[in-house]
Amino acid sequence: MIGRRELLGLALLLPLVPPQAASALAEEPRRRLLVLDFELIDTSNEPVDQSAEHAKRLARARDDISTGLGARRIYDVVDRALIASDLDAILKQTYIRTCNGCELSLAGKAGADIVLTGVVNKVSTLILSMGVSIARVSTGELIYRQGFDFRGDNDQSWARATKFFVDRIARDPPV
Repeated sequence: MIGRRELLGLALLLPLVPPQAASALAEEPRRRLLVLDFELIDTSNEPVDQSAEHAKRLARARDDISTGLGARRIYDVVDRALIASDLDAILKQTYIRTCNGCELSLAGKAGADIVLTGVVNKVSTLILSMGVSIARVSTGELIYRQGFDFRGDNDQSWARATKFFVDRIARDPPV
């Protein structure tokens, strides 16, 4: 028969696992997400060329969403560098939104389970909308689509739009 002293000795030999770590061990592995470049459809007919500013904002939107979802540990975000040359070759010929499923091939090559694409539509300096889609790589099934308007073609408005999306997906992430 084991006495109290022996039980206490055995208990001291067991590693102490804090509750947070224990729940993390029980969690399923997170899905691997590839966030592709966002694209702009500009129908505003503004006379000023803003392509350089828009390119920076599109890249920042992509990066902010990747960073935000990764930081909240919703997904394991896959490094885009794994498919950078393939993506560049595609973007020299067409847009992601018109490439007939190339986003699924790119995501599969990068080792992702799901892929996120986004399009910003600029109607005017004041009115813009962002559409974000997430598809399952193995089946091509669209598992999430969200569109929303935002006001102002400036860095602050774009940053608020991407933060809104990250907050929205964090509340109810598609799997």
